[in-house]
Amino acid sequence: MKGVPALLLQAVVSAVLLVWLLQRVPVADVTAALARLRPTTLALAVALTLVSYLGRAQRWAKLLSRAGLRLPLGRAWCLTLLGVGYGLVTPGKVGEFARVLHLGVPRAQALASVVWDRATDVLILEALALPAFVCVPAWRGPVLWLFAAVVGVTLALVMLLESRRVQGAVARALPFAAGPLARWQAASTGTLASQAFRAGLAGGAFYYAFNFAAGFLLLRDLVASVPPALLLGFPIIPLLGNLPIAFSGLGLREQVSAALFAPLGAGAAAGPAFSLAWFAVATLAPGVLGLLLAPTPWARWAAPGGGRA
Repeated sequence: MKGVPALLLQAVVSAVLLVWLLQRVPVADVTAALARLRPTTLALAVALTLVSYLGRAQRWAKLLSRAGLRLPLGRAWCLTLLGVGYGLVTPGKVGEFARVLHLGVPRAQALASVVWDRATDVLILEALALPAFVCVPAWRGPVLWLFAAVVGVTLALVMLLESRRVQGAVARALPFAAGPLARWQAASTGTLASQAFRAGLAGGAFYYAFNFAAGFLLLRDLVASVPPALLLGFPIIPLLGNLPIAFSGLGLREQVSAALFAPLGAGAAAGPAFSLAWFAVATLAPGVLGLLLAPTPWARWAAPGGGRA
């Protein structure tokens, strides 16, 4: 029940953002844009997205290997999709962390891998987003300020995750956190310089190569002539559009997309339409598939010789 107020608050934020957006972009224009999507385009985009999740699954499996856990790629793929499904209905997508409950190991043993999996994803998106602000002056406004704030928070969190000095300072300031931080150090410290982290970067690159290819297919149907600069904005949409202030990013993603599309002359309705379509293809469809896989043996795994947590 603790998550109910957060869900309600996020739902309110989503509603306010959508109302604000609809004051500028008529619903009829958005639906007309979505009607231009061809079924074959949607099918191919979903297929590319499902392949892309092999990269995320590989990244998580590599991070798990630091804890001595060897998760097969097929199981990692199913559990990654299941995490996406859980994330659809939880505040800030924290449900993605629940995938560790499907591993037959103590939760503390696997938790660091999920935290670093999400941190790595954000770091990759931030690196991919940098060229957009260098090459497109029109985006050097509120979107850039929000991006800079997210980068600052990310760097602070990575320092907390990785630096023994920072962790020691936090433990001294908050004595009740000393125990959890000590356990975290044993499980996590050194990840940033590890081979598992470098391999995870490769898995993330694979994921976004296929994911952005799916996004391009959708964009090609929605916009008659795609401005090349618009492709540079692809990393910004999931990075800023999934901040944990709106329900599953609804409304926030559409606002970010509109802010990117409008200055490049792509049409007022194209941004929100693209955001909705990309969310359906890249998150909703994989998440629903993951939830459908939840009752199957593919969504459970027990380490050889280990018992369920």
